[in-house]
This record gives sequence, C-alpha cells and structure tokens, in this order.
Amino acid sequence: MSWTPCPVCTQNNPASSMRCSACGADFGDPDVMAMMSEDASNIVAPKVAPGSLAHSNFLGISEDGLVEGSALRKLAIIGSLFLIGAFLLPISIDFGDKVMAWKALEGAPAIALLFPVLAAIMGIASAIVPLQSWQRAATLLAAGLVGLTTLPFLGSLSGSPEALLPLIWLGVVVSSWGLVLRCYDSQSMLARKIAIAGAVLAFVGFFLPLSAPQNAVPLEMRFYFRGALESGSAFTVYKTVFNRDPMVFFSSIYLFLPMFLLPLGAALAWATPSGAWDKMGMVLRPVAWLTVLYVPIGFALFAFNLLGENSGRVIIDNAYYSWNEVTNAALLGRLRLLLLGSVFALWASLPSMALLRAFGTRFEETPAEKK
Repeated sequence: MSWTPCPVCTQNNPASSMRCSACGADFGDPDVMAMMSEDASNIVAPKVAPGSLAHSNFLGISEDGLVEGSALRKLAIIGSLFLIGAFLLPISIDFGDKVMAWKALEGAPAIALLFPVLAAIMGIASAIVPLQSWQRAATLLAAGLVGLTTLPFLGSLSGSPEALLPLIWLGVVVSSWGLVLRCYDSQSMLARKIAIAGAVLAFVGFFLPLSAPQNAVPLEMRFYFRGALESGSAFTVYKTVFNRDPMVFFSSIYLFLPMFLLPLGAALAWATPSGAWDKMGMVLRPVAWLTVLYVPIGFALFAFNLLGENSGRVIIDNAYYSWNEVTNAALLGRLRLLLLGSVFALWASLPSMALLRAFGTRFEETPAEKK
C-alpha cells in the first residue's frame, strides 16, 4: 500500500485519504496541496499544540464572538424578545380561566411573573449601552441566574416542580461553564476544575432535605405518592416516583440525569488530547449541549408527557378538576417555562466565557506548572 505523508504533522495516510487521520488536515485545501507538492523528506512538522484543532463554535456561537461582545449583543436582543413573548402568554390560576399576567398579580407570584420584563430590559440595555464585554456578560449572567431561581415559583401555574433546588441547578450551571470553556479550549485546566466543582455541587444537592418534598416533581408524578411526604431529599422523592408508570418513565429518568450527566461531563473534560485534533471534544460537545439546555429540555419533556393522557377528573389540593382543564393550563404554563428557561439557561452559561477569559487566566496553570 502506498502512503501519503501529511505535510502538517507528517502522519502517514493511505493515498486515497481526503483528510489526515491524525490532525484532520484537508488534503484538498490549496495550501495543503502546495505543501504536499514539495519533497516530503524536507517537510518539518510545525509545532501544533495538542488538541488545538477543534470546532470553533458552540451552539453556533464562536468564542471570539462571546469574548469581544458581538455574540453577546445578539444573545441579549433575541433572548429579550423571547422573554417578552413568554410574558405575553396568558396564564391560568388554579387551572381556571386564562388571564394575562398583569391581571393575575394578586393571585400569583408577582415577582416571578414580572421578572421576565425586568430581565428583558436588562438584556436590551446591555446590548445598546456602550459597555465592556465583561460588563455585558456579567449583566446577562446575573439576569440568567436570577431568572432560573424564579422558575419554580411559576410551577403552581403549570403543574411543574415548585421546589427550589439551588445546589442541583447551580451545579448544572457551574458545570456548563466548565464544559463550554473545555469545548473552546482543550488545554484549560480551569475548565476541568469548574466542571468537577459543578458535578460535586449537584451531587450534594440531591441529598439535602427539602421543606416540601412532594413539590419537587411535576403534578402528574405526585399522584404516585401514597400519602404526603413530610420529609425527604430530591433523591428520595425521585426514587419514590421512579418508573412507577410508563407515562412518567422518561420524566423520572430526566430528573435523575444531573447526578450522572455532570460527572460524565467532568470525566470527559479531564481527558487531555495527545494529538493535534481534540477527538474527545467531539464526544464531550453533546454532553455540554445537554448540560447547558438541561432546564428547558426538562420543561419540554414535561409538556410532551401530558399529551395523550386522559384521567377524567382528578383531585388537586382537595378540589376536583377536569383533567382536560388541568392539561390545557399545564401545557400553556410549561410553554411559558420552556421559553423562559431557554433564555435564562443560555444567559446563565454562555456569557461566562467572556468573564472567564477576562479574569480566569490568572487561575490557569502555565505550561511549566502543568509539567
């Protein structure tokens, strides 16, 4: 068999290869073809850092766009429009008639209902006011983090989880910071440490006692409790309802997901590339996508879980309701949470790149220290 040496890394490849198996160099690229036309014996492989060849964007956004600010402006404006759209969706208090949010402030969590408007104002202001990139990123990050904490207070309007799980959600967000940074920079030790810290936070959060444990799961899963749970952790609650019925099987798996997903992400992030191409990054990227979008994907799954179910009349808080009324109100409420969760999750994760690049370099180890 004849072999073709790569002019970039000198790896031998079959003559019919279109790309180098080691560094991914495109043999059809004019510059690479020009290098290949030279005497291969005279080719000196350039010094290419391990893992330096990788995808340059995450969820369609480049690192440069986040660091210099153009991507942050787009993220702020588009996210603000979605927040306004979510605010304009009607809501149903106690699964009754639907009203606009501003007409339901007395019977619903007013701060949680109004915060999307405040967050949209913050987002638009950060996009048009002349700010440094890290200041714009900090504004969006703060709005995203606070916004995520308001979502459980809207759970009563959609039959969604109402219990605030601060360590689990914080662990997911912190892990997303580390995994996104690792996807952009395969050599970053800071990214690996942040990913591990997030996994630890979430794992601990699963075992902290809850004041209202039954509220940690969606409404359709609470029917599987036999009596009220006076105490318990998220792990205890999730274990109680796990796989109790095919209709809630995937929802119960998804509730447990951070317990296993985040350690997996940290383990994949820890692997250091040995070649020029960051092959592990290709495996890590889908895990990072799921981590960043964990909250909105959960609301989408909970909404989908309601379709096709018909339970007649149900008792909720000692009152009878038609299941169709409950379903219609819950689907609309979960659509609101899906929109809000998508914006807040992206704002709480992606802008961190600008802050980590601005202030995190001092925590990175030098090449000499790594050795």
